[in-house]
Formats: sequence, structure tokens, C-alpha cells
Amino acid sequence: TCTVTLADTSLIPRTPADKLATYGAHLRLARGVQYSDGTQELVPLGVFRVDEVAGDVDEGPVTIQGKASRR
Repeated sequence: TCTVTLADTSLIPRTPADKLATYGAHLRLARGVQYSDGTQELVPLGVFRVDEVAGDVDEGPVTIQGKASRR
């Protein structure tokens, strides 16, 4: 499972057409480092099906919860 917390309130779905409101939306998560020259080294953590998006649309934060996907 995953829980991601972000400050960007624009991710909270407001219409059925928003990306995270779409049935079957997925998150592809990775973790890594960014060097001072801008290059990155990332390790994939997995692909997760979005189960829930919650948060205050005016103040945030946004919490996205998901479960591992076989995608």
C-alpha cells in the first residue's frame, strides 16, 4: 500500500474528468537522489492503484492512498 501527502491542492478531483477521479488511475512511485548538476538516480517503488484522494481544497494537504497494482 502507499500513502502520499502533497501540498498541491489542484490534485483533489473536482469533476469526474479530473485525472485522479478517473476509475483506474495509477501512481508510479520512485525514490532517489538529485545531484547538484541536476542528474537523478531513481529506484522504482511500484505502481499503485489510486483508491482514495482526500484533503481540504482550500488549504490542503492532499492525501492519496493506493494499493499495489499488477500493471
